[in-house]
Amino acid sequence: MRASLRRLGPGGWGITRPDWAGLADALAGGVRRRLVLLVPCGLGAGIGVYFALPSEPPLAAGLGALVLSALLVLLLLRRPRALCFAALLLAVAVGFLAAELRTRAVAAPLLDRELRGLVTGTVKTVDLLPHGVRIVLADLTLEGLAPEATPAAVRLRLLGAEAVPAAGDRIRVRATLAPVDGPAYPGGFDFRRQLFFQGIGGTGFAMGRVERLNEADPTPSRLARLQDGIATRVRAQVEGDAGAIAVAFLTGERAGISDQANEAMRDSGLAHLLSISGIHISLVAILLLGGIRLALALIEPVALRWPIKKWAAGIALLGIVGYTILVGASVPTVRSCVMTGVVLLAVMADRVAISMRLVALAATVVLLVVPEALPGPSFQMSFAAVIALIAAYEALRPYLAGWRADAGPARRVLFYLGSIVLTTLVATVATTPFAIFHFQRFAPLAVAANLMAIPLTSLWIMPCVLLAYPAMLFGLDGWVLPLLGWGIEAMLWVANTVAAWPLAAFSVPAIPAWGLVAGAVGGLWLCLAGGRMRLLGLLALPLVLVAALTAPSPQILVDGTGRLAAARAPEGGLSFSTRRSERFIREIWLRAEAAAEDAPWPQQGTAAGDRLACDPRGCLYRFGGRTVAFVRSGEAFDDDCAGTDLVVTDLVAPRWCRPRFGAWDRFALRRAGGLAVDLSGPEPEIATVTEAVGDRPWAPAPFRAAARE
Repeated sequence: MRASLRRLGPGGWGITRPDWAGLADALAGGVRRRLVLLVPCGLGAGIGVYFALPSEPPLAAGLGALVLSALLVLLLLRRPRALCFAALLLAVAVGFLAAELRTRAVAAPLLDRELRGLVTGTVKTVDLLPHGVRIVLADLTLEGLAPEATPAAVRLRLLGAEAVPAAGDRIRVRATLAPVDGPAYPGGFDFRRQLFFQGIGGTGFAMGRVERLNEADPTPSRLARLQDGIATRVRAQVEGDAGAIAVAFLTGERAGISDQANEAMRDSGLAHLLSISGIHISLVAILLLGGIRLALALIEPVALRWPIKKWAAGIALLGIVGYTILVGASVPTVRSCVMTGVVLLAVMADRVAISMRLVALAATVVLLVVPEALPGPSFQMSFAAVIALIAAYEALRPYLAGWRADAGPARRVLFYLGSIVLTTLVATVATTPFAIFHFQRFAPLAVAANLMAIPLTSLWIMPCVLLAYPAMLFGLDGWVLPLLGWGIEAMLWVANTVAAWPLAAFSVPAIPAWGLVAGAVGGLWLCLAGGRMRLLGLLALPLVLVAALTAPSPQILVDGTGRLAAARAPEGGLSFSTRRSERFIREIWLRAEAAAEDAPWPQQGTAAGDRLACDPRGCLYRFGGRTVAFVRSGEAFDDDCAGTDLVVTDLVAPRWCRPRFGAWDRFALRRAGGLAVDLSGPEPEIATVTEAVGDRPWAPAPFRAAARE
């Protein structure tokens, strides 16, 4: 909207009416010119709406939206201004329907209770962990469970297994299975949804010896067996975390990397090197394209008569596709493969590829094939970094081209190092909101680590990775794999050194989902809009800051069993009711709240800055005039049910126990899946995991029933 001050003749001055038609024309023109780039945004919006719904919509909802939006497009074919907006609505409907269809395609039974007994199945994948082995079993038979209630697959941990099974083996083992854990707190990352889309309906551990069934007729996965064989040969020659990371580079399997190495890579800002993505795929393409072209150029008759550049591009294309398959085809890998593949096809066709359009193409492919990737950190951070980098380099291209022209060796080295600094800064700014939302970590010293690690990866590690495949094929890996291990050890040294520096990484509280959405929309506007209009995307920055500053900080957290509870101290630390179990949940709570662990709850005395007073029968937490009772013994119900505002216990509360804001006992907590209690407002706000997840297919039956209540 634009208004102007004009002279209205002899009578004086006045303000003209806003030029709404001109604004509409400008907006429609911008959308029409960038429609290809906005289509994946529409797909993502539809998928986001689907996953944000509190209950599963009927398939007719997605089909109806698709039909109505398609009819709207047909009706507006002769009205270009409105047609582009109708096309975006169609993309939203397609994304919504794609998510619905994908959910129905992978839907399978989920365990809703603990089971113990014999488990028979075919080994789908094998992951060697720092301690033990983790396998995924498919084609299952579970003792005591009907076939129609049996999950499509389960994940088991084998402890002290004498012989590690291989992919494709049919095995039988006595195991304990349990439902997949959901979010650790309301609004937290939903592990159950992630495994649901992988077809895994239960997790557990083996309690006895693994028995191979010779009478079975397995259908082995050649890819899985190839990956297992590569991993075995690597571990035989490269030990420790260097070997585990080498396996990640060669097969995509990261389960064997220790927590210490993962933490050092994350705190130093080098975690992106462990996820096979743009830098790895592009280096494979560059090494293959350059190496094969150089080799063909040395053969004079071939170089003079044939298009060796196109031949090299074609072989490089096959190479990146093969590498993508070998490393597991994760979201960042597929995105990078699609983009790099289109560039190589453009080389073969003597065409110039448009980078931002490549991102749009890759995003469209990923969203249509695996729409469940959208809520995950891998998709969000990968595409955020790439979009921001392309937009930044397109804006700086005239300046960079002039600076690089006629550059000597010294200037080229400085240009390369400066590019690393610029790339790291842009990628860090673009991914920081997503890193805070998902991991609650920020690494400000990533520039220093990347300045050392990226040249090491480009010039040493990835060439060794590329040489390792043919070397293993011909039995020459005895000299390649140790070289790869030395390069990775150097990278780990960089990560550990930078992570040990002061202020290397910060823990920050998680921001609400609406703040992340505002940041994503603002970032997309900033990168995709044209002219000065793109600066409107900066308006998202104060919204993200407001979201971070106003994020709710509950005073009490309780898990779904009632065995673990946390109470907030005045300085912000968390005191836990037990330290003997639920270590994983404790770590998630501490990270989500960016809090330190305070003194544990005593058997007798006070904790949490004297807010918590305990005796052998239970504890009382007082905040803002409210009192919450944590009951340990049935004898405490008489006093606590009448004299407190809220009761939490892992016992069974008597029916007459009716405090003002409810009694959350063993059964109520199981239905709730966990609590977050905020006592800072006029009335306590109690959020549950069940309400946050909703009545969705990835929630077990008891949770879906509770969500409907």
